[in-house]
Amino acid sequence: MKLSPEKIEALAEALVDQLAEIDGVLFQASDSDLRLAIKEIVTDELMVEERLDAEIHKMLQAYKYEITMGRLNYDDLYRKTRARLIAERRIVL
Repeated sequence: MKLSPEKIEALAEALVDQLAEIDGVLFQASDSDLRLAIKEIVTDELMVEERLDAEIHKMLQAYKYEITMGRLNYDDLYRKTRARLIAERRIVL
């Protein structure tokens, strides 16, 4: 993950604090519940890329023999597969 759990916690706390300072913003949950929800959402979004990479590595295992024999380039296959999956799934990274 690109951000540590501590950094995510700090971002969630800062976001709740900033929203609390805006006139007209009323929370329907406690600050701690909001921070927890924000942490879960941010963590899940950051994990999208990691799950995608793991899926691509698993998919490319089918070409292991061709890659080790030098018939296919792993890096090229990885980039092409990643770009295709991102486009097909409309993933925003």
